Amino acid sequence: MKEVFAKITLLSAKEGGRKQAIPLMSFGCPIYIENTPELAGHAYDCRLLVQEYGSPILPGETVKKIKIVFLSPNEVIPLLKIGTRFTLWEGKTIAYGEIISIE
Repeated sequence: MKEVFAKITLLSAKEGGRKQAIPLMSFGCPIYIENTPELAGHAYDCRLLVQEYGSPILPGETVKKIKIVFLSPNEVIPLLKIGTRFTLWEGKTIAYGEIISIE
């Protein structure tokens, strides 16, 4: 199975994002994929592998490379491309991101 890596920027609390850091664990949330018509309009379950990144992710922080896994990888990964943009959701938009590599 291919591995997906992305750059993400968490919104700060002032911007309406999380008030606390994403902890050092596998963090699950819905992902909305943009600029890919076949995936638009539907959220997909994903996990950010924060433990592999190595430290909690603070509100307002940009992470240049983090691994993302999908609960339905066969449905999502074949349609992703480098540069595909997305938002992460936790009752509200908490982050914006972009696919940087598919290995």
